[in-house]
Amino acid sequence: MLVITTVSSDEKATHAKTAGADTIINYKTEDVVARVLELTDGAGVDRIVEVDFGANLPIDVPIIKPTGVIASYSSTAVREPILPYYPLAYKGVTLHFVQAYVMAAAQRQAMLADVISLLKSGALIHRVGSCFKLSETVAAHEALESGRVIGNVVVEVA
Repeated sequence: MLVITTVSSDEKATHAKTAGADTIINYKTEDVVARVLELTDGAGVDRIVEVDFGANLPIDVPIIKPTGVIASYSSTAVREPILPYYPLAYKGVTLHFVQAYVMAAAQRQAMLADVISLLKSGALIHRVGSCFKLSETVAAHEALESGRVIGNVVVEVA
């Protein structure tokens, strides 16, 4: 399995490589669609984990394979995207919107068990990018939204 990721800086590329990405594309300096199609001999990819669904639809549609899956957990830049129905439908693409907060309890517990197992085995690297006190919650949100923090932004409650 080839894992391709996109990043916006050399520092993020280093982190992605450490986390196990096989190929890293800087979307600020490279044509993502052309590069992915080159890497896959024009076939595209089976799965996309999407961090900004609406903003990235113009990239996702041409690179997702027939019967591929796009799993998205955010659409920050374009909060109400226009869905390119036929280009996705003709490929039989599955869209999966992932929100841990609305998962069934058993599904969430299974997911957490998988994450904990991966963390314990060292297969998953958890990086804390910044920590803030509860009184600094606004600054924590600003740091997260800036896109400059690599890793999780943690707000310490107690």
